[in-house]
Amino acid sequence: MGLFMEDLNIFYLTIYGGIAVGLLFDFYRILRRNFKIVKYLSFIFDIVFWIAITVTVFVTINVIEKFDLRYYHFVALFLGFILYYNTISKYILMFFNKIVSFFTHLCKRTVHYIVSFLNNLYYIIIYSIHLIFDIICYIPSVFYSNRRKRKNKKGVNI
Repeated sequence: MGLFMEDLNIFYLTIYGGIAVGLLFDFYRILRRNFKIVKYLSFIFDIVFWIAITVTVFVTINVIEKFDLRYYHFVALFLGFILYYNTISKYILMFFNKIVSFFTHLCKRTVHYIVSFLNNLYYIIIYSIHLIFDIICYIPSVFYSNRRKRKNKKGVNI
């Protein structure tokens, strides 16, 4: 009876590995849905996803059984994935979507404020430089032209 209970506990623990695989799958789906770069580089992200799944499965089997692989590990992994996918996957997807949309909105707003600040700073700098050039170039020319006009009125030719 003790061996059966030990195998049953291992079976249940391996189900949790299948749930972890389901979480990784949902995270990958969210990335593909919300970010265009993942769509464009899908081959690379597919490889990264499958490496992450492989590492998760191997870590699960190593922690539970020290690589003593049995057929029911695959059944339990598949069962854990199916249980996760059919029960809480849609809620996790909604949660992940809200988190991703919050962070993308936060990043867009931050970039918008930074660009707006830099744009205003640009105009402050440009108008300041324009004022300096006016002071240096235009104001002396006004004084010079007034001086010329006064000399012309007195009858002195220049």
